[in-house]
Amino acid sequence: MIAIMARRYSRFFPVLLLFFLVPLRAQEEFLKIETQILPRIIMQGEEGTLKIKITPKSGIKISSNPEFLIKFEENDNFSFPKIFFSGSELNFPTTQEKEGVILDLQKEIEIPFKVMETALIGKQTISGEITFTALFQDNWCIKTTQKFASGFTSRRNYKLKKK
Repeated sequence: MIAIMARRYSRFFPVLLLFFLVPLRAQEEFLKIETQILPRIIMQGEEGTLKIKITPKSGIKISSNPEFLIKFEENDNFSFPKIFFSGSELNFPTTQEKEGVILDLQKEIEIPFKVMETALIGKQTISGEITFTALFQDNWCIKTTQKFASGFTSRRNYKLKKK
């Protein structure tokens, strides 16, 4: 009985083996996210600017509803005015199309931040994620997130008094 079942299902074994041995593909990225921090070296207690340029991949539009959101991971070494920003707060222009209200992401986003006076010295990474709804040409959509990160170097500020 077992021998008959083994022969019958033996042709499926290579498929099962491939399924378990081949790593699953990572989540598809629908946006090209370019980030830059200026200046590249920031002293403790001083401010910097995170610049974000978001470009949807070909054939994808980004809906303004449900809300487009940029959220930063919290970090004790630097602070933002707030940890998340909505598309309406970032003043993205919108256009009304048959699919709905579409965000025009041509504008580069500039978000100020401050390096804390107690920040660690050395390489720092600002990371976060963008939550958005991608609309496709064949009339379907998906609400998803995509992560981003950008780095800078923090240096000791000798002008600050030690506490």
